[in-house]
Formats: sequence, C-alpha cells, structure tokens
Amino acid sequence: MKHRFTVKILLIMGIFLMLMPTSMSQENSITIALSTFAEDTFLPWNGGVARQTYLGLIYEFLIYADPETAEPQPGLATEWEMSEDGMTWTFQIREGVQFHDGWGELTAEDVQYSIMRMIAEDSIGSPAAQMRNLIDTVEVTDTYTVVINLLSPYAELDRSLLMDYNAGGIIVSKAYVEEVGDEEANANPVGTGPYTLAEPHQQAGPIVLTTIPDFENHWRVTPQYDTVTFLLVPEESTRVAMLLSGEADLAPISYDSIPAIENAGLAIHSIPQSWVPLIWFGGIVETQEERFVQDQPWADVRVRQALNYAIDRQAIADTIFQGQAVPAGAPNPVPSWIDIAPYPYDPDMARQLLEEAGYADGFDLSLKTLTANPGAELPLIGEIVAQYWTEIGVNVTIIPSDWGTVRGELLGAEANDFFFTQRGQPFAEPLTPSTIFFAPQGPFTSYATDESAALIAEMAAELDPVRREELAREFGQLLHDDAAGIFIVYANEPYGASDKVADWPTIRMRPQNIELITG
Repeated sequence: MKHRFTVKILLIMGIFLMLMPTSMSQENSITIALSTFAEDTFLPWNGGVARQTYLGLIYEFLIYADPETAEPQPGLATEWEMSEDGMTWTFQIREGVQFHDGWGELTAEDVQYSIMRMIAEDSIGSPAAQMRNLIDTVEVTDTYTVVINLLSPYAELDRSLLMDYNAGGIIVSKAYVEEVGDEEANANPVGTGPYTLAEPHQQAGPIVLTTIPDFENHWRVTPQYDTVTFLLVPEESTRVAMLLSGEADLAPISYDSIPAIENAGLAIHSIPQSWVPLIWFGGIVETQEERFVQDQPWADVRVRQALNYAIDRQAIADTIFQGQAVPAGAPNPVPSWIDIAPYPYDPDMARQLLEEAGYADGFDLSLKTLTANPGAELPLIGEIVAQYWTEIGVNVTIIPSDWGTVRGELLGAEANDFFFTQRGQPFAEPLTPSTIFFAPQGPFTSYATDESAALIAEMAAELDPVRREELAREFGQLLHDDAAGIFIVYANEPYGASDKVADWPTIRMRPQNIELITG
C-alpha cells in the first residue's frame, strides 16, 4: 500500500513538473493579435513602417519619440547637431551597444550602411524615396561619429525620418548582412533590441520573439515578458473573441466593440488622435496643369467651404467613433496643427456659400470609398457625409473602390473628376506631411497653389525653430481656410487588453513600444 501511495505521489509530482514550465511560460508571455503583418519581412528596406510593431523589438532606432510629447529622445544616437546652414547633421553613436549572436559592437559603420541600404534604388522602405531626394552622402568620421550630408537644408531630420515612428533610423549589423546576404538576414534578423526570433517564421504564421541572453542588462529596457507572440488575425470579430477567451492579451478592435470589451472587464488602451478620416477633392492641384480642372464646381473655394460646413463632425465622433474622436481642423494629427479650429456644423452657411458660388440648385459629384488600416470605417463615413451633402442639394454617387485603384489613378493624373476617402497619418512634425501630400509637383498631391507652394519652400528652408513653427501653423491654417479637403475627426485607435497590459506607453504614430508594456 505504501508503495502504491508513493507511486501516486511521484506521478502527481511528474505531472506537476511537466505542467509547471507551460504555466510559468504563460505567466511570463504576452500574445498580440494584429490585423496585418504588412509585408511580413524583417529587414528595414524590404517593407513599410507598419511592420515596426514587431520590428521595434528586434532592432533599435537612432532616435526615439517621447510618447507624451513626440519630441526626439536619444536612442542609438546619444546626441546630434545640425550645421548652421542646415546641410549637415552630425550624430554621436552610443558606445558599447552589442548586436545579437556575437556580431559585435554597433558602430558608425553600421549606421552608414543601414542608411545607404534604405536609400538604395532597390529599397522599398517607406521613407526611401524621401530620403533619396534629401541625402547626398553619409560619412564615417570615427568609430562613433556619423555625418549626413544633405542635398538641401532640412531642419526636421531628427523629428522625422530618423525617429522610431519612421524607418530611416533602424540600424542593422553591416557585418552580418554582408556575410549572410539579405535572404538569410531577413529570415534570421540580427539587431540590438531586447528580443530575437524564438523560432523560424513562416509567412502569415506566428511571429514568436524571446528575450536575448542577459536581457536584464540591456542598455535601454528590461522587458517584463520573456516571450511576445504576434498572431495574424485579419477578422476583427475573431480578435474580439480571442480577447474575451483569453487567447490574446492585446488586439486592435473596432469602435463598435468597445462596449463588449469593457463589459467583459477588459481594458481599452487607445492610441490618442492617431488618424484623420479624410475626403480629398480631385483636380484642385493648381501647380500641375494635368491635375487641375478649373471649370468643376469644387475648384471654387466657396464650394469646398460649403461642403465642410455641411458636416456635423461632433455627431460622427459621438456615433461612429463611440466618443473616441474629436472634430478635426487639419488633415494630419501633427502637434503644430492639432488645435486648428474645425469647421462648425452650419448647413445654412453651406447653402449660402453654394448660392454665392452659383450652385444654389446643387451639383453632382462622385465619391470613391476605400478602406485603410486604421480606417475600416471610411466607407460608412463616406455614406454619412454623402447624406449631409444631399441635405444642401449636392447629389452624391458613391463608388466602392480600393487604394490600389485610386493610387494608380493618382499616379496617372486621372483622379480629377471625383472625390475619395483616405486617412491622414500622424507625424511628429509638419514638414514631412507637407512635402508628401501638398508638394507642388508631387504625384500624390491632392491640393497645391502658388501660395501653399511658397509656404512649404519657406518652411523647409527656415532653420530657426520658432519661425519654422510659425510658418507650419500658417500652412496648416491655409489648408483649413482654403478647404484643401474634408478633415473630419482626430480619431483614437482602440485596442482591447487583458490585465497583462496595465501600462503601454505607445507613441501616437502607431502601435509600438511593445517592449515597454507592463502588467
């Protein structure tokens, strides 16, 4: 009898020991369900910035954005300086930072290599085109000093392309990539962050990251969780079900799902004012003959203003966005523009402006609706806005479309006779969105005049930060006053979260800083 009892005890202990590592592992891990992995690649130059939710755990950046202020903070660069003429930036590189797997200390050579790979002709990195047009050469002057020489003055380099909300400041190991090649370096990325791949990754399969050896002594952060697993879950309803069942600890959710998540006792973490639902007008780029149509109704600023006055932005914020939004007066959530007053809801003013412009009986227009990420609500917003416009006599035909189609029409200068929905992305500074979306000769420019072009040029050349901020504010106000588009709300991006995510100091631009999550 004693022997049988002993065997039972040993069996129970064996079962406990078998289960214990799994239980402990679950306690020390976090699972994040994402709607997209974007290109699902691991080198900075072979995909876009949407990957940085997971890339930011493996690699590190020259400069980090403060989650509260979006101001630049030291990263792999400890300090930097712009020359008096704005043509040269000098960066001091942090000493002693080690690459994974024994690939040595990060130095200025790695910084130079990473930037040059980003601006190479075969790079499809998000900032590649803008960086090619800006950077002339990158010099290594000593082991820890890098000098970036520009083609023209650019006073926002530290707050834009090289910060962690963009991809231009991700640093890889030159020695590693050159020795093993891009294919192997993509399959087994080597960075300086606190995590590395725990297992080989298959396309669309889980991305499982584990802390590096001796992570407790990492120079920047000691993560709470040993394992971070990213799951690709495109369907929002499935992500919500995983949150409710405990299969996921963090996931983006729709605004309609917020009550269900809160009623289940789970938390909502919102990335504040992270995007703007927009409607762009076609054919109002006055600086490009092929993208300007003078005889269509909305070429008249009074018509564009009327279309803005006709929309009840607060009602849209309260209903579609469940209060997770406020009316917007600018196309992008940029600190310089965030407090520009939005158009008030005034349908009488809208009708008056239409009458003054000669369209008292209204006119017809086509609105192409497409989705974005975030931005699944854009088609619904398009329908609601169309109803508001109908109330002032404007007849709207809605045409469901997609970004690939509209993008091709924009590039071909064939987007002049319709409006389309889009999302305004967040930026830490105003120069980047100004030069991307409103450049006088840009292929994706939706609005430009001689006045706006002159302001952009002056802002880009201005090296005094106080004066540059004044010009940025002036430019944002011009976009509002000239009704460059329909800017609807500054929308939060909600995430449902388990109790493993008590604090998440993410930046406004996108879901990052996963390594800083604490429970």
